[in-house]
Amino acid sequence: MSHSGNILGLSELEVERVDRNDEINVYARPAKRPPCIYCQHRKVRVKATYQRTLKHTRQGNQVMTLHLKSPKYHCPQCGRYFRHRFQGVRPRFRSSDAFRLEVFEARDGGVTQRKITRTRGISAATVERWYQSQCPCDA
Repeated sequence: MSHSGNILGLSELEVERVDRNDEINVYARPAKRPPCIYCQHRKVRVKATYQRTLKHTRQGNQVMTLHLKSPKYHCPQCGRYFRHRFQGVRPRFRSSDAFRLEVFEARDGGVTQRKITRTRGISAATVERWYQSQCPCDA
């Protein structure tokens, strides 16, 4: 197993390939199967897989995009289905927690929304929404 998953900050990933062009595209999949999240049964089977694309962090001036092969599992013991959960990536989000924190720190450090929008490839409304979700409430 390679150490590239640890370099990404997501240790449970096994990197398949990396493409470097205008941006960095990392193709990865989970390193091992988790137990059932409902009954903790160890032997689950892969029902299907789908690709999940999300923005991760920047390396230099290039945004790193993760293309995750995310399996859908079936537990033979309880009969329930569940999708693979990645540490540091929330369900139904298109960006990792590290990327959201990076945007928050840039905005909190005085970088304008316009500059963040251009460099990170997200809208100004998204920058403001992420900033407000990370800020502690004063009121």
